[in-house]
This record gives sequence, C-alpha cells and structure tokens, in this order.
Amino acid sequence: MTPVSDRVMNLGHFLTQNARRLPDAPALIHGDHVTTWAGMQARVGALAHALTQDYGITKGDRVLMQSANCMQMLDTMFACWRIGAIWVPANFRLSPDDLAYLAQSSGAKAMFCGAQFPDHAAARAVYIPAIIPIGVSPLGPDHDALIARHMGRMPPKAAMARDDPAWFFYTSGTTGHPKAAVLTLGQMAFVATNYLCDLMPGTTEQDASLVVAPLSHGVGIHALTLIARGVLTILPIGDRFDAEALWGLVERHRVSNMFTVPTILKLLVEDPSVVRHDHSSLRYVIYAGAPMYRADQIRALDTLGPVLVQYFGLGEITGNITVLPSAHQFAR
Repeated sequence: MTPVSDRVMNLGHFLTQNARRLPDAPALIHGDHVTTWAGMQARVGALAHALTQDYGITKGDRVLMQSANCMQMLDTMFACWRIGAIWVPANFRLSPDDLAYLAQSSGAKAMFCGAQFPDHAAARAVYIPAIIPIGVSPLGPDHDALIARHMGRMPPKAAMARDDPAWFFYTSGTTGHPKAAVLTLGQMAFVATNYLCDLMPGTTEQDASLVVAPLSHGVGIHALTLIARGVLTILPIGDRFDAEALWGLVERHRVSNMFTVPTILKLLVEDPSVVRHDHSSLRYVIYAGAPMYRADQIRALDTLGPVLVQYFGLGEITGNITVLPSAHQFAR
C-alpha cells in the first residue's frame, strides 16, 4: 500500500525540543566553555539564517566541513539540517588534495574550514566559491562572527521527506577515492531509534557523553542520537589523544557514555592514569569498527567492569547490525 505521506521530522527538531524542555541545562562543554541547550539553539538559528541570507544556501545544497572536533561542527550540522541542506563532513586528517576531491565530488556550495588548515582552504578554491573560516582568518568573516551578526534570527525548519539526503558520509578504507554514502533523514531517524534501543537503553538527560573520536564519522551519528535524548556532550581540548586528560574528564563530569574503537579503548585501559581517576559513572563504553582481541577485552572488563557494548555495522548505513550488550560480555 502506498503510504499516505513520506513526511518526516526535520532532524533539527531534536535541538529545538531540548531548548524548550531543558533551556538552561548544559548541552556542550568544551574546556571551560559551557553552552546551554537554549544557547546552542540560538547559535544554530543564527548560523542557519546566515547561510540562507549571506550565502544563498537552500534545501538540497551541500555544505562541506573541514575541521577538528569543536562546537562549531555541531553548529553547522544542525544549521544545515534546519534549512534542509546536506552536511558533508571531511576527516580533518585528509590531505589538501583529498579535500579538493571531496569539494569537487560533493558539489558543495560552501565550505567551513578550521583556520589551522589554510592549505585545505586553498585547495577547494576551484570548486567551492564560498568559504567560512572557523577561527580568525584572512579568508573572511569567521563562523562565530557570522553567528554574532545574525543572532536572534531563526529561520523556519524546512519541510523534509523520508528520502531527502541529510549527510554525505564519505567512507574510509576503500580503494581509490572516498565514496559518498547518502544518508537520508528517514534512515538517520531509524538509526537513532536503534541506537537508543539496542546500544544504550535507558539513556536520558541525566547522562553525559565524552567524544573521543572524530565527529565527521560514526561519532557524529552517535552524537546526534544522544542529542535526541538531551545528553550533555563533552569535547576534549586539542586533537591529540591524551588518556590522562580523558580520564580526568570522565571523573570531573561523571561521564556515563563513550563511543570508541578497540585501539582507543585498549590505549585508555592500559594507560596508568586509569587507576588515578574515578570512572564508576560509566554505563556504556561502546566500541566498534574492528575486532578486539579477547585478551584486550578481558583487561578492559577487569578494569572498567561490565560496561562494554560492542557492535558491528557499516559506515554506509551507520546502523547496528549485530550487538553484543554488556550483559553478555564476561571477563572470564
């Protein structure tokens, strides 16, 4: 039977909902800077207005993002979705030539670029007319300046259908150039539901999540799911792995949720700092992306307790295919 409608909720409504329910609760912590849900909603509305009014971005346009993890990445994610544009995040460790290929293949109309990546900004010039730096740059008004100029504006959420693209998810580990998997709104809403049911049931606004991998890939999907439940997101300072700093954040903010990969989990567990910090708040330490040696699993379980959740999936669909919940993982 043909459905009556394929209309779906704009993913930006997750943020709107939190701003209404939890306006003064912290949404994002980055170093000493705390952003509330109401503050995040205001930033996203201002940026969405800037994209439409200053850069002519409309529904279906693609917006490329070259940046290490930062608050501005989440700004752009939700600003794009609010107006129906397609978010195209790049792994910030790509070379300028690789980034130029993404600029060409994505057909992006504008690009956000961290000020620390001038060579990447230059590489996109042939393909993308507009660039918005993140941080002070000679390239033009930066991301936060745009937000300040448009603060108080809130364009309406674009009407979206189930099969409208939301994210060009560039795959890794393939031969040749990266391939852009097209993630649709209906698909992403379904995946978020799966995550909340299968990976981290019982997640609420009382939880806190620590980001330990790039938001441009699977961690971005994980972040969207947690934002749907009003969970606080904590971003470490810097883009280098620092186990001591990460365990310090777990203790300080009573982190209950982390998404990681076996290599990072192994490094965290083996670092001497793990015993110097309280990590009893952890409920879900989710690891995926590769197999994990049994000896490493045992050490992680012995160190952290029964909080590990493993899953296998595909970047191209971002969904859970097989899940091994914590109750089924034993140290011995």
